[in-house]
Amino acid sequence: MARRQKRRPGRFLSLIALVLIILGGVYLWLNFSTRSVPITKVPTTSSPQDDLRREVEKISEKIRAAHLNKDINKWLSCYNSSYPHLGRVENQMLELWKNYDIKEVSYRISNVQRLNDKEATADIVWNIQLYDHRTHDYTLVRQGYKIVVENGPGGWKIRDSKEIAGG
Repeated sequence: MARRQKRRPGRFLSLIALVLIILGGVYLWLNFSTRSVPITKVPTTSSPQDDLRREVEKISEKIRAAHLNKDINKWLSCYNSSYPHLGRVENQMLELWKNYDIKEVSYRISNVQRLNDKEATADIVWNIQLYDHRTHDYTLVRQGYKIVVENGPGGWKIRDSKEIAGG
């Protein structure tokens, strides 16, 4: 005669109850431990230099995006129409984009100074990684500029720039 163990529904029900208790505990812990006391933000006043730095960052981000997408219109929108030799600089940029792919662009902004209500200066160091189609080689170009930005009807734009040594 084969021996058969008696089925005990108590063990099975105890196991299900234990799993339900564990799941309930996890649910409660996730829902109640992540709730926090609302924090009221104290409004901070930003200095005019911080606001001006943000404007220079906006211009720099537009230039960065223009390089990565080879978008001459976006690039030109960052420059004031009175920028010296703008047409020549535009042609140089188009030639650069024709011969190279821009793989990475980063920048560092420093020495932001307000000259008056409509003008300011800043130093920008650009790091641009280029891929040369002819040599199939990568090059890192680092250039530093002292820029003069002007606030006009179209917002802040670069009015002039001078290359600075030591990037």
